[in-house]
Amino acid sequence: MTRITPLIICGGNGTRLWPLSRKHSPKQFQRIGGPDSLTFFQSAVQRHRAPIFADPVIVTGRIHEGTVRSQLQDLQVAARIICEPMGRNTGPAVLAAAEVMLASDPNTVFVVVPADHVIEGDLATSMAACLPAALAGHIVTFGIEPRYPESGFGYIVDGGPKEGFGPVRQVDRFVEKPHYEDAEALIATGGAYWASGISMFSAATIRDEYTKFDPDTAKVVAQSVALAQDDNGTLHLDSGTFGEANSQPTESVVFEQTDRITLAPLAVEWDDVGSWKAMYGISRPDADGNVLQGDVIALGAHNTMVRADSRLVSVVGLSDVIVIDTPDALLIARMDQTQDVKAVVDELKKTQRSETERHQEPKPAMVPMVDQQTVSELVQGDNYQVGAAEIAVGRVMTLESGDARQALVVRGRVHASGPAWQKTVGEGGRIYTDPDGPITMTNLSDEPVELLFVTLASPDFQPKSLKRLAHG
Repeated sequence: MTRITPLIICGGNGTRLWPLSRKHSPKQFQRIGGPDSLTFFQSAVQRHRAPIFADPVIVTGRIHEGTVRSQLQDLQVAARIICEPMGRNTGPAVLAAAEVMLASDPNTVFVVVPADHVIEGDLATSMAACLPAALAGHIVTFGIEPRYPESGFGYIVDGGPKEGFGPVRQVDRFVEKPHYEDAEALIATGGAYWASGISMFSAATIRDEYTKFDPDTAKVVAQSVALAQDDNGTLHLDSGTFGEANSQPTESVVFEQTDRITLAPLAVEWDDVGSWKAMYGISRPDADGNVLQGDVIALGAHNTMVRADSRLVSVVGLSDVIVIDTPDALLIARMDQTQDVKAVVDELKKTQRSETERHQEPKPAMVPMVDQQTVSELVQGDNYQVGAAEIAVGRVMTLESGDARQALVVRGRVHASGPAWQKTVGEGGRIYTDPDGPITMTNLSDEPVELLFVTLASPDFQPKSLKRLAHG
């Protein structure tokens, strides 16, 4: 029997859940609840581990590859990872995954899964019932029965039964984020569903439809896959060709134009968690209606959410308020105004504040190097220093016994030789200093080797320079 391949798209910058979510650590990689909960991404993976599902395919950006690998490892899940060189919306991401999987299994059927939604309920049974429609060449988009009028969601209007395909129905039309009054009217009329962002189709079908409606994008995405580089099991799409793809979602390019589109109601609890108010809504409050995560003391507080990531946070006498504390930024907002958090991020972007990009680490420092070779993005503590450097192609670097205690190979391969030993180390391997003498590290790769250096020492330790020597 054909199994369904979950296709999880891990894009987005996560501005709506700032300051927890940043460009380099967006919403999907944040924990839903307290420190012991799964992340949004991990929850999406876990929901699709029934026998009907195959191993997932993950499409993400290069800067998130390590996070994806780590969070998959925590779940002990094997997955095919595809890295985009830049974000081009969901359409090219889905199409690239289709091209990759068609090469190994022409019968691949995808269910496209948002990485940052919260869903509770039986997905496997509903999706198995829709598999015959996908195998027959239809595109199934899943709708959620609306609980209230919502102007921030798109809607799918039921067009009647689709004979021969069980729960699958025809689509009358799509309605993109209607005004509140129009959303009320849609719900009152009946047959309108929230667009969940979940869809099912065969890889062959989506490639055929893209070729029909956006042939230029279909061509360059196919080229980006053909020219992709496999790096330690991750497929890195070619940047020159992928960057030429039209940055559009699958819905507007294909779903709203094709005659293959169908609808399947999905009876689950669903939320796209588009604000801190929504985050509060999916959490379990205490007897006072408070959601307290981390080291928090709340006195006389009601219907309030407090999330403390790194220190004690105390609130007194607050009601209907959100408090989100991170090491470098604090957000305090009225519950009914959390949709305006994006405006704060927009203000930060205008002044190019780094708080929109990444969580700042404390005590940044630079470790000196000779020959005008510098070390980037370093961290220093009371008894440690971390630095990064490169060894150019065909060059060597020496590590003295008094220098960094260990070097971690982040990219490439090096040959290390000490006073009485030698070894070849690949990515993830470590090289330790030798008290008997210096270590020579030679770049064996056809690109610069990237290294992280870690020094553990007393607080007044001043590290020696790392000496870069010419090869030969």
